[in-house]
Amino acid sequence: MAALERAEYLLERMLDLAERAAEEDCTDQRRAVLQKGLTFLREEALEALAKAKEEDI
Repeated sequence: MAALERAEYLLERMLDLAERAAEEDCTDQRRAVLQKGLTFLREEALEALAKAKEEDI
């Protein structure tokens, strides 16, 4: 269950970063930094989901 909670947290963080990137005053440079954060969080979320799947076995 903890792995699913971690994945949920990471997805919420990803949403937060995506909303920031979509703001009108966000610069291209800032968007590039946010994209790196999204990529990192995506990998972490995939790992957490894989762990959750292993726990169900």
